[in-house]
Amino acid sequence: MMRVLCTVLTCCFAAPLAAQSLDPARDPAKIADYIKTMSSATPPAFDEVQRLALAANPLGCEDHPHAPAGVGARQYLWQREGKPEILEEYDKKRAFYGCLDWHSSVNSMWMMVSLIKQDPTIAVAPAIRLDFQNHIRKENIDGELAYFQGLKGPLADFEKPYGYAWLLKLYGEAKSWDDPEGKRMAAVLEPLAKWITENYIASLKSLNYPIRVGLHPNTALDMIFTLDYTNQTHDTGTAAVIHDTAVRLFGNDKHCATGAEPVFGDFASPCLAEAALMGRVLDAPAYAKWLTSFLPPVYAEEFQVYVKEIDAVKGNNRDTTGTDEEGLPNAHLVGLNYQRAADLLMIANGLPKDDARVPVYRRMASINAKQGYDKIGSAGYLGTHWIATYALMYENLANGK
Repeated sequence: MMRVLCTVLTCCFAAPLAAQSLDPARDPAKIADYIKTMSSATPPAFDEVQRLALAANPLGCEDHPHAPAGVGARQYLWQREGKPEILEEYDKKRAFYGCLDWHSSVNSMWMMVSLIKQDPTIAVAPAIRLDFQNHIRKENIDGELAYFQGLKGPLADFEKPYGYAWLLKLYGEAKSWDDPEGKRMAAVLEPLAKWITENYIASLKSLNYPIRVGLHPNTALDMIFTLDYTNQTHDTGTAAVIHDTAVRLFGNDKHCATGAEPVFGDFASPCLAEAALMGRVLDAPAYAKWLTSFLPPVYAEEFQVYVKEIDAVKGNNRDTTGTDEEGLPNAHLVGLNYQRAADLLMIANGLPKDDARVPVYRRMASINAKQGYDKIGSAGYLGTHWIATYALMYENLANGK
């Protein structure tokens, strides 16, 4: 009788327990079958020709002053008393006045530092170094700091948090550059970086809810950039704040709405950016568990949005300042391919090496990067002033930089 009872109990309870132990999202057999259906994509080789092509973008815009559009741009570079007039001797009072807007000028400067660190003898190295010497000077950065410290009222949040995160990423890149020019730049940037760090930390601590849009204020995206800075400068205090904030804001998130992406005008994937951030703050086993609850299985229909071609053509190329370039692809949607690719690589890097999802995320990253390179020059100046920066961020991850 006891043997029969045990057999019944085994049938009733052992099978459900076994089923629970098999995580469908990480089922190696299902994932292996899915990989066989994926297309192959090979982005262009990241050789000197490609690096020169990317470098042409920041070199072409760093000395091209912002247009007098948007309140922040007018206050930063333009005086509005009747007819707009550019700030007198702006090139001696401001450092980041090129590339359409402040944050794009900063990220373009970061791009040039990152490129020359990897390829010190690149053919445009003299031009890059000249830009550093003309823009990153004590008087220019003193002017930047004075401007930020003097902002009041609605303008007090000028370039917070996206521009803040990029300035810190630039500072970290210069600080970790083993070159006399890197040491000079870091020393000049340090007072501004210190002020921005303090204000950024205060804003994170006061944040009740994350911002999840696919644009500049995205909390996870900006925290990723700031983590790059903390890694390069060993700023453990700021890294701890980011870790605690990420866990507080995102630690319990589940079932991200991947099917709602992309939104017209996005240049970032809210779901992938959050997943990439958590891959950098959680240890691998905890991250694997969190990711399973947050993203659909890689073979699920709602996850296939990340391998489908992004239709960037329909509609005008309107940026956040309201500028149009009729008939061109939307620049943000072109750049979205690179941001997706970078996030997918960070997600793969955060998982245990034997996790069956890793090769899928890497293949998806290559697919998105290839799509980005196919369209990188198609969006006019609204694209060339920033998209190459995101291409380089992908390349740095793809090449272990």
